[in-house]
Amino acid sequence: MFREHFAAFRPLVAATALGTAAGIHAQVTSALTARVASGIVPRLRDTALVTLGRTQSELYAALLAALAGARLTATGHPQADTWSRSVKATAVDTANRAVAELSLLVGAGGLQAHSTLAKARAGLGGLLYADGIHDSLLRSGGRTLTTAARARARRTTEHEPAQVA
Repeated sequence: MFREHFAAFRPLVAATALGTAAGIHAQVTSALTARVASGIVPRLRDTALVTLGRTQSELYAALLAALAGARLTATGHPQADTWSRSVKATAVDTANRAVAELSLLVGAGGLQAHSTLAKARAGLGGLLYADGIHDSLLRSGGRTLTTAARARARRTTEHEPAQVA
């Protein structure tokens, strides 16, 4: 019962983390655009543009994985639990990494305790530990994969004819 509950819950946690990071991405993009428009900075550096583009791509990819995990769970797919564990761990890591990197683009204002960025970082930090530390989720997913592979290998060898020496 708990396995099914958590398989459905984990993609939702992943989507929540990614939604938070997407909101921060939009906020940072707006702040940087406003700085250029007001003349505070003449143009954005390539490194800032790369960070914006890369984090957006990573957030999109993780969101698609979370949606796939939710779909697998909704349809009762046998791999839903394994998928959900991996998706939760990687999506929350992706969201944390994106917000940490995006915070650097706006300077000291993003690091102040009352800022939206700092609050998002704190919330995402808590999700790293919600329902299990990521290493344990990924390790259990790997264990499930290797256990299934060993079971398939045993079935294959049981059905093969004996070799004559």
